Amino acid sequence: MFVHGLREGSGFFVAPGFVVSCAHVAGAQPEERVTLRWRGDDYEAVICAASEEAVGAGWSLWPYPDLAILELVEPPEGHPCVWLDGSLPETDTPLTAVGFTDTLESDTASERRAQLTSGGRTALQGHPMLEIVAGEINLGLSGGPVLSHASGGVCAVVKATRQEDSAMGGFGTPVDALRCLGPEVYSRVIRAHDRFHQADNRWHRLSDRVETDSSEAPSDYLSRAEDRQFLDLLATMPSDQLGGQGTHTAAFLAAAAPGTQPPDRPLVAHRDVYVELAARMFPEDCGLPYQLAYCADLAREADAGAGGSDILRKLHNQVLIAAGRLQLGQEALLRLANDPSLGTRPSVIGMMRHSLRDRSLYHVMVWRYRSRLDIVPAAPESPGLPLQEGLEHLAQLLTEQIDVMGGMSKPGLIELILPSEVLDEDFADWKLWPSSSYSTLGRKQQVVLRPLERHETPHLHHAWEQRWQQLENKPVGEALVCVCGRGRQQQATLDATFNNDPTLAALALAGSPRSGPVAQAYEVAVASGVPVMMWLRGADPSPPCRDRPCGIPGRDTCPDHGFLAQARRTLADTERDALPEKICALRNAALTDDPCADHIGERVVMLWDDPGRRVPRKSLAPAASAEEGRPNE
Repeated sequence: MFVHGLREGSGFFVAPGFVVSCAHVAGAQPEERVTLRWRGDDYEAVICAASEEAVGAGWSLWPYPDLAILELVEPPEGHPCVWLDGSLPETDTPLTAVGFTDTLESDTASERRAQLTSGGRTALQGHPMLEIVAGEINLGLSGGPVLSHASGGVCAVVKATRQEDSAMGGFGTPVDALRCLGPEVYSRVIRAHDRFHQADNRWHRLSDRVETDSSEAPSDYLSRAEDRQFLDLLATMPSDQLGGQGTHTAAFLAAAAPGTQPPDRPLVAHRDVYVELAARMFPEDCGLPYQLAYCADLAREADAGAGGSDILRKLHNQVLIAAGRLQLGQEALLRLANDPSLGTRPSVIGMMRHSLRDRSLYHVMVWRYRSRLDIVPAAPESPGLPLQEGLEHLAQLLTEQIDVMGGMSKPGLIELILPSEVLDEDFADWKLWPSSSYSTLGRKQQVVLRPLERHETPHLHHAWEQRWQQLENKPVGEALVCVCGRGRQQQATLDATFNNDPTLAALALAGSPRSGPVAQAYEVAVASGVPVMMWLRGADPSPPCRDRPCGIPGRDTCPDHGFLAQARRTLADTERDALPEKICALRNAALTDDPCADHIGERVVMLWDDPGRRVPRKSLAPAASAEEGRPNE
């Protein structure tokens, strides 16, 4: 297609009624009119979106991405559209560029098809550009499509020649740079592009003929046909499942290898996430290809009855079919699993642990837990950080991973494995979402704490597992006993009590585990394997009662029974596995019930430590310490 705008050049139909060209050809001003010529007829188009115009005499090229999207006022009926291939071709891949030239007829734009070859990559303002070699790139080709013979799709837009009237080739802008032109226009165009090719398979049939012999492609990669099937399904996702850029970025990180950085170009649609993941190397552990893992993450919602479930079920089935061909069926099932028999309660698990070199510094780690067999590191272990910086880093990681697991509006389990000195931090009141400043972590998600000391000490695990089993299918209110660390609850006596009574598994602490005798009692309880404890954040235990000193937990009546009685009453019908959800409900009830009442949900803290939900003990990555420049211990 001939484009007459700011300059003369080329363009191509990318979706019904939409044309892509270079901004330096069509122009950079939205709403500006441009004339297009296709099959001998002229059409009027309007610039919908374009990258910025070159500024200053020092610019020899327009800034990245130098692209424009044009919408025809009255498009021709039934016109074809190219198929966009978001991955750049390998070096030496045959290419065809289509555009115009006036070489043979001066001042007459004649169509030209240039046979070229892909070279290396050249960065423009930090973004990759495709080098096009072994042929001439004349000025009239600017804005025209570059077809990859390996994929049968348009992979780039001709941007510039290396040297006029030479066979030195030039440069092309990757088509995925269209994402930089603005999310609204791009989303509209790319969804129209995908819907067109779902209904019209002419290009797919032709690209199959152009595509490199499939025997040259590794058998453990998804085929081009499989990629197109997944992209077709992703294009039909209903609007309520599109998500925003932040959600797409979180989903990308969830499927990518740990430590992967987000792409420098925005992720606007499901297609963008898929294409970016497909461009990554195959997983080192020979697991699911990253784009297949992403589709499995989306399809997992099908079992939860989410909107658009018919599409999600089709995606679910396609994941199993593709994984089966790759002999990765079991891995796909685990990724898709939401089976209680696997002990599955999806969660985000965050951990803060001391640096072994300097206990005033903390390393932060986060995992996504889907089952005992599916625990995925969400980010590399942080370097040693001061406490406040560590908490801020943890908050940032939690926000990202909550998005991955369904977003703030989908209640989920948040497990925080922490050293004792951090237990009274007001995690439940963290405000992680600036756009929803009235929402807190503890009222949106089921936040529970877990003791770091026990997770790092394997010889404590047997008692921990035994006491956890003692609470199975029992109302926690009945099992609760009060512990304050005074009288006959000092450490040695308390340890002996736990040794003789394996049924002691749920404690109502008389104050914060950071305060005086309660801190000492908490230490014994952790070492003895007590998996459930609750207290009021910041509370100090009442002065000791001289007439009735504290007795043996579970045997003697607690002389200061206020919090214990309230907790027993509140949890009378709550079983062990329902505690996280119950505590979240109490935090919300504290704001909706009688404001004059001393509501237990206002400051309640729940330690809920399931021994079946352990995380790997080794570091996630040998990240260098920021202070010392050496690997973490």
